[in-house]
Amino acid sequence: MYSWLSYICLAAVSSLAVGEAVINDCQLVGDADKKSTVEQALLQRLAPLKHKRFVTQTQEGTGTYTYTFVVCGRADNDTGSTVGLMQTRTEPKENTAIGRISQTHIMNGSHWIMMIYRGGDKYDNHCGSEERKATIMILCDKSTLADDFTIIREERNKTKECFYLFELSSSVACPPEESHLSVGSILLIV
Repeated sequence: MYSWLSYICLAAVSSLAVGEAVINDCQLVGDADKKSTVEQALLQRLAPLKHKRFVTQTQEGTGTYTYTFVVCGRADNDTGSTVGLMQTRTEPKENTAIGRISQTHIMNGSHWIMMIYRGGDKYDNHCGSEERKATIMILCDKSTLADDFTIIREERNKTKECFYLFELSSSVACPPEESHLSVGSILLIV
C-alpha cells in the first residue's frame, strides 16, 4: 500500500514539474515535429539570460508606463501565466500583456538576436483589434552580460502588424571569437 501511495505522489509531482517547466520556458512558434534547429540553437545562446528580469519606463502624455521583460520566463506573478513582456500603467493601475513566451519566434544576424513574443492582449481601437506583439532586439555588447533595456517605440498607427520595439545590450548576441595562433606561438609550441 505504501509503495503505491508513494508512486502516485511521485507521479503527481513529476507531472506538476513538467507542466511548470513548459510555462517557464520559451515555446517556439511552429509544429512540434518541425522545430527549427536554428531557433533552438539561438535559445541555447540565450541560456545565460533565461529568467532574468529587465525593466524600463517611459512617459506618454500624462501616463507613466513600466515595461517588464523576462527572457523565457513570466513577467508577472501569476504562476499559470505565459506573459513574457508586460506593460504596467501607473495611474490608473493597469497591466497589459504585450507578448507571451508560449508564442516565441527568434532569429539572428551577425551581431544581433531578435526575439518576438506574440499573443499579447488585443488592442481596443487600434491595429484592427489584433493581438499585441513585442520585438526585442538584443544587440552585441562584449562588455556586459545584459544591460540597457529600453523601449524604442510602439507602432500602433497601422491597420495591422503593429508592434512594440525594445533594445537590450548583451554579449550573448556577439559572434564567438575565433582563436588564432601567431607564428611566434606556433614556433614556441613546436
